[in-house]
Amino acid sequence: MATASSDPQTRPLRRDRADRLTVDLPAGTLTALKIHVAQRETTIREVVTDLIEREIINEGTHS
Repeated sequence: MATASSDPQTRPLRRDRADRLTVDLPAGTLTALKIHVAQRETTIREVVTDLIEREIINEGTHS
């Protein structure tokens, strides 16, 4: 099992466990998100993770 290190050079690329993040969404937005994931046969977690990864990449290209 990988452990996190304070040295950025030795940190694993993926964490074994992520802390929970809770976000309150308006009812209409949550419903639209549920429909979106159902149509794509995926999960809310996968959609959110993908969006976050894209933003991180975009931030790197705009620096």
